[in-house]
Amino acid sequence: MLKEELKKNEIAAMKARDKATVSVLRLVNSEIKAFEVNERKDISDEDVLRIIEKQIKQLKEALQYAIQLNDNDKINEGNFAINLLTPYLPAQLADEEVETMLREIITNGNYASSDMGKIMKEIMPKVNGKFDKSKINPMVKKILG
Repeated sequence: MLKEELKKNEIAAMKARDKATVSVLRLVNSEIKAFEVNERKDISDEDVLRIIEKQIKQLKEALQYAIQLNDNDKINEGNFAINLLTPYLPAQLADEEVETMLREIITNGNYASSDMGKIMKEIMPKVNGKFDKSKINPMVKKILG
C-alpha cells in the first residue's frame, strides 16, 4: 500500500538524516493521518494519490510565486519536493493518448459541444491521477471546435 511505502521512506530518510526528504514526506504523511481522522476510515491508495496530487499542485503554485520573486532557495526547495513526490504518482499519460481517448469518447457517444459535462464525466475516471485535469477542458473544446 502506498501509505506504508511513504511511511517507510520517511523513516529511512530520518535514519539517513536527510532533513529535506523527511520534511516533505512528513507533510504528506500528516495529510494522510488528517484524512483518516476526519473520515474515520483507513485511507485507500486512490485517496493517497489525491493527497500527493494536491501537494504537488500547491508546490507548483508556490514555485511560480518563488520564480516571480526570484527566490532561489524557495525555487530549489519546490523543485526538490516536486521531484521527490512525482514518482509516487502513476505513469502519466501523454497529451496525444488523452486526445485519442477523447476523440473515441466523442465519436462513440455522438456528443456535441453542448454535451461537455457528459464527456468530462466519461473521461475523468480514465485519466484520474494519470493526467493534468486542467488540460482536458481545452482539449475537448479543440476537438469539438
